Amino acid sequence: MDLFIASNRQLPIRYYVNEAIWIRRGCLSFHQLTLPFFVEVEIKNPHHLLKITEYVQEVQKQYSYTEIQIIIKDKNNFMHLQKSLPDSNINHILTIEQLIRP
Repeated sequence: MDLFIASNRQLPIRYYVNEAIWIRRGCLSFHQLTLPFFVEVEIKNPHHLLKITEYVQEVQKQYSYTEIQIIIKDKNNFMHLQKSLPDSNINHILTIEQLIRP
């Protein structure tokens, strides 16, 4: 997996075929995930990271309060998402971390 998205709310699965992005139910849990619901994201082309930004914003619009944690393997993707995702606010807490390898 290229990144994990965890939340205090249920997360939808999505398949963006044209962009080669698969967001599916997580089947691997590790210590960095601190929220109960999570999905695994596979991205074939990092030029389509905007879809991840749109996905997070879509989840935030569905609920009045969210906590979202994103854990990313690739350092370049990490830096790009840090710049493109909105900052946390009172109603939507967002943390972006790089994957810590054991």
